[in-house]
Amino acid sequence: MAMQVESDPATRPRLVNPANFLFATRDTGYKTTGLAIAELIDNSLQAGARSIAVEVGAAPGPGKPIEIMVVDDGEGMDAGSLAEALTFGGTSRFNDRSSLGRYGMGLPNGALSRSRRVEVFTWRRGAGVLWSRLDIDELAKTGEATLPAVERIDRPHFVPVSDSGTVVRLTRCDRVEYKRSSALARRLRDDLGRIYRHFLADGVILQVNGQPVTANDPLCLQPGSKITGGSQFGDDLLYEIPAGSTNGIVSVTFSELPIDRWHALSSEEKRTMGVTAGAPVSVVRAGREIDRGWFFMGSKRRENYDDWWRCEIRFNPVLDELFGITHAKQAISPRPELLEIIAPDLETIARALNSRVRQRFMLVKAAEPLSAAEQQAARAEASLPSLPRGRRVVPDELKDLVNGLSQHDAPYQIAVAELPSMGAYEVVMRGRQVVVLLNAKHPWYRDLYGPLAMSESSRDRDLARHVALTVLATARAEAALQRASERGHAQRLRQVSADVLATFMNA
Repeated sequence: MAMQVESDPATRPRLVNPANFLFATRDTGYKTTGLAIAELIDNSLQAGARSIAVEVGAAPGPGKPIEIMVVDDGEGMDAGSLAEALTFGGTSRFNDRSSLGRYGMGLPNGALSRSRRVEVFTWRRGAGVLWSRLDIDELAKTGEATLPAVERIDRPHFVPVSDSGTVVRLTRCDRVEYKRSSALARRLRDDLGRIYRHFLADGVILQVNGQPVTANDPLCLQPGSKITGGSQFGDDLLYEIPAGSTNGIVSVTFSELPIDRWHALSSEEKRTMGVTAGAPVSVVRAGREIDRGWFFMGSKRRENYDDWWRCEIRFNPVLDELFGITHAKQAISPRPELLEIIAPDLETIARALNSRVRQRFMLVKAAEPLSAAEQQAARAEASLPSLPRGRRVVPDELKDLVNGLSQHDAPYQIAVAELPSMGAYEVVMRGRQVVVLLNAKHPWYRDLYGPLAMSESSRDRDLARHVALTVLATARAEAALQRASERGHAQRLRQVSADVLATFMNA
């Protein structure tokens, strides 16, 4: 049986050794400076800020260590709130599930993960500027277990003249990734543009060293994003999941990147745009990205084709436990019960998108001999009789396909598509341009042109070019017919021939 041994309260060990705790908490593990600074920006947004400026510069003196400031136009704090803000867990919103923060750990945790000293300046209308600080070297030297008292000070030159706001200043930054402040500022603009893309779309103004942060939507769907051009795949998926006495909502969006337009970019361009270096899945909590990687895809393993689609998973903080959120808000560790709910659907869609990407790349490869055929036919155009003038209407069922083709002035354009008809190809006029659409579903393409065009043999690809020239010649002959009745006969002959050819090839 255990017996309690009485001891003098003055000799009882403290629950926390302040200096050692602060040195240990520096290793919380923020993966980037952007994620650490995001903790400070979260506080600004919760304080109602609509304009936030991050300033990165070199401090004067030996070594010129980097300093970082986050300046906002939020509601500011009174003395009591400021005193709490620099303590671990010091928040009136502890375990709040309505917004970004929850534990009151973000400011000291994020700040000290990158610097040895953090100062906070805050003000409200007519109340002057309040100041406090947390300096790990001071506390290690003095052994104090309490923070310095909040002071009222004259407005420093870097504190803007506004009705209210807060400045968080990090000095002696010894754990940033870059030695040069300009390089760090550039990285912050990229990271913060992705992390806060939804807030930027909602009108929040965010700047780094005076330059606006541009939203960086990895799905390439958001208007005004750094890179656009993606297309949404299907409708959003919505899940209502029980969470204690309430329900949480998970919504999922998939997008496809434009392979036709971007496949020919250099490897460096693709990395810069985040195509090949990007994470396919982005996880967004309360409108703010907290993680990205390869999540909820079941047994599907990631392949190179998966670079060309994206997924965004959004949830509200009532589901934090199911997503395995920690106080650092920079990673997820989904619980098995959450995986059981959404992973089967997401894996199925991921496999479908992978297949679509694979097929699209096959079509892109198959288009290379077509491009060569277009150019060869164009060189011969001047020696041929001119095509008759006159407006020719593109059939309604082909308008979307034709409008989706790139616009150029060449006399010919030939492309592969899944046509609504069973013909081997369709011929339409776009202005003075002869447009030929090869039907990817027809045996002529599947068993003749496609295998030749996608072969590794240069001889086969050259033969595919000649096959394409044969189709272009037939299409031009049809386009040269002046009477609508003649063109109708040619179209019917083309359809009947395609049907007979399919019968022969499938026999």
